[in-house]
Parts: sequence; C-alpha cells; structure tokens
Amino acid sequence: MKKTICMIALLMIANFLFPQGNSKGDFMIGFSAGPGISNFLNSEASHKINLYGSDVIPVLFTSDDLTKTIAYTDYQTGIFEDMLTGISAGIDAGYFLRDDLSVQTGIFYETKGINLSYSNTQTGYTPNGGVLKETYKTKIQNNYLTLPLQIRKYLFKSENVFIAGGVYAGYLISSKVTFLNQKTITDESGLLSEYSFLIDNKKDTDKEYTNKFDFGLAIGAGYLKKISERLNFKTEIQMRFGLVKIDSKYNNEFTVTPVASGTNFTSYLVRSTNYYGLNSDATNINLALTVGLGYKIGK
Repeated sequence: MKKTICMIALLMIANFLFPQGNSKGDFMIGFSAGPGISNFLNSEASHKINLYGSDVIPVLFTSDDLTKTIAYTDYQTGIFEDMLTGISAGIDAGYFLRDDLSVQTGIFYETKGINLSYSNTQTGYTPNGGVLKETYKTKIQNNYLTLPLQIRKYLFKSENVFIAGGVYAGYLISSKVTFLNQKTITDESGLLSEYSFLIDNKKDTDKEYTNKFDFGLAIGAGYLKKISERLNFKTEIQMRFGLVKIDSKYNNEFTVTPVASGTNFTSYLVRSTNYYGLNSDATNINLALTVGLGYKIGK
C-alpha cells in the first residue's frame, strides 16, 4: 500500500514537472530583456517653427521678410536617422486558451523618444562671403511602464514559432530632454566665430510637457525553444504604434508680434507652443528585440 502511494506521488510530481505539451488552462510566466529603438511619428514642428523654449521666452528676429529668417528652419526628420536607442525589460504571463493559442500580458520598462540632429547653412553671411553653419540636436528620452494585452498564435506542428497582436497601455515614469545648438561662422580667411548653447533640463519631474499615458497597437513575432518540458528559451520582436499624442500641454500654435525697431528692418517676437520644438501631435513608435526564459505551469 505504501509503495502504491509513493508511486502515485512520484507520478504526480513528474506530471507537474514534465507535462506533455501545451494544453488549455496552462499558464506560462517569464522574464525577457533586450535592446530597443524608438522614434516619433509626425515629429516635424508645425510650420517648422522649431524654437526650443520660445513658449517661455519669445525669440527676436529682425528682417523685412519673416519667412526668410531662421524662424523657418527647413529641416527633415527620418524614421531611421533620428532613432533613439534604449532598452525593454519586463515580466510577461500567458494563459493558454488551447494548445496553439494564448492570451499574453505583462509589465515592461521601455525607453521611447527621439534623437534628432540637423543642420542649416547660409552663405553670404559677411561682406567677404562668410558662411554660417548651424547644427541642432534634440534628444528626448521618455521612460514608460507598459502593459500589453495580446493574442499569441503558435504556428506549425512544432509550435515553436508564434505571432502576436493586440494593444498596450503605458504610464510615463520620467522624461528628459537635451538640446544642443552649435553655430560657426567662416569665410575665406577661416574660422571667424564659434558658438555653442546646451540645454539639459535633467528631468521633467512634474511631467508637465509629456502626456502621462500612452496607448496604441502592438504586433510581434517570436521563437520558443523547449529546454525542458517546463522551461523554455524565447526570443521575440515587438513593435508598438502609439495612438495618443505625446504633448500634454501645447497644440502647435505660434504667434508673431511686431515690435518697435530703430532700423530699416522690422523686428518680430516669435512664440511657438510645441513639444520641445517638435510637433505636439507626434506619437510614439518603438521596436524591441528581447530574449528570455519562460516557465510553464501545467496540470
């Protein structure tokens, strides 16, 4: 009798540790981490009035034609050129609706933002044909806690390859921006002057400018390799498309106010309300490649 009880107990333990395949009701938890890249969709400022901080301190321009001044900065953004590198790490969990279909969720720490760099060159800046070159760099890093909710479909008989799709919600943990403006003036004699202006606001601790919440669509694909009947190695690529604008304060409006001038030119104060000099209607997009381990809890 005792031998029978021991045998049954051993079989139950073995069945728990080494179940046979996935089945309805199985639950899998895991951890994954890896590099990520991000950018903003629709990041170019409205009318390209890219004036960092001019909502607080308007910028003065002097010209008989405002459109010919540097108030209009003819720059181009690129989805690949302006990517910000970061990380994605977190805990995920899945519940099997059947052997090849599961509902996935979890909580992840993710870096999102943009690393924009562009330059403008103006000739004839001095009587000797001087050249003014301006370089602008704007780096925005927003860190989120992200909660995805997806359906994962396992493909083929081996059920090693899967695709996933669903939605995600994100909460902003911290926001930081670094802005660098460099100017050099040269002519045929060489360097005449050089100027560098750096703004690093450390963190937007009050989350005044960036929307605290993010929401969007998520798609992904990956590979699952069994190490044992319960332990799995996994690698996955996930892309998330934000549907909520990043800016929580401004709406791309700008004002141009003429001011008195003692010269033959007209002076203007330009105030721009946008997201750190970028489009207030911009949204997040990010891609992450993670690897990790998963552990299946079965019947």
